[in-house]
Amino acid sequence: MVVSGIRLTYHMPKGLTYDALNYSDFQARFYDVNPPLTPWPEILIERGLTLLYKPREIFLKKEIDKLRLKSGDKLLEVGCGQGVFLKRIVKTYGVDAVGVDVSEKSIKYARQNQKGRLVEFVVGDALNLPFQNDSFSVVISFDLLEHIADQEKAVEEMTRVLKPEGLLIIYSLNKRYKYTLDWLREALGFDIFSRAAHKKDLLIDTEFLKRELQEKGMKIADFKLFDAFFVLALDEFIMAMAFVMGKLGLFKKRSLGLIFLGISSFISHFLYPALYLLDYFWLRKNYSLSFIIVCKKYAK
Repeated sequence: MVVSGIRLTYHMPKGLTYDALNYSDFQARFYDVNPPLTPWPEILIERGLTLLYKPREIFLKKEIDKLRLKSGDKLLEVGCGQGVFLKRIVKTYGVDAVGVDVSEKSIKYARQNQKGRLVEFVVGDALNLPFQNDSFSVVISFDLLEHIADQEKAVEEMTRVLKPEGLLIIYSLNKRYKYTLDWLREALGFDIFSRAAHKKDLLIDTEFLKRELQEKGMKIADFKLFDAFFVLALDEFIMAMAFVMGKLGLFKKRSLGLIFLGISSFISHFLYPALYLLDYFWLRKNYSLSFIIVCKKYAK
């Protein structure tokens, strides 16, 4: 995989193929070995969502703000990984939160690295969530659905555990990513999928997802496309720089982290409006690498 001219190497667990295990097991094993890159996670958790170091975080924060989260709300993140982003949400909004992920090592990390307000972390499969019906007022899922073979079942589970009039927010990868930056890189021969255990045929048909949600008693409140070309380029440039610094062992240096994250946050906030406007040509044609959908569960 190449990001912004830097070659990234991802490790496939020995003897593991898509066909050797069921797909949930494959994802668990992959992310046990390849956790998502998060630069200086301790600093990010301490600052919550007041420090947004890349364009995607700015976009997600704007959408999360619309949920009007408040203290006492019970929130579930499905596919929480190592729990860094969920802890940042708790720090910012003061909600009671639970994170669930299929990767045992990710959950172990999340449990061991808790400070301040505690979050509950549970090992579990999105296809069989270990919670009762109507348990949460808010359910969120970021970068998860494109990793699941039975997406209809995953949506069913997320809506099942959501309380009536509760809110569901899903951020995932778009099947219509033609002409985006990653489409161009793919056309040039770069592997844009293996870095995160993606299967191309699992990218989301957004119209299918909308229908599934509506059939399961959800009302679509908001839908936006994101990451087409210029915004995506800045996002991946920042992550490429973070990758290099991580490989050099610099994540241990707090002062350097404050500088890097601070500068990245300033640049992202400064450039985001203009880059998002430049992406308008792609977005109006319904092409993007990712999207977000927010919906509300009808009262019984």
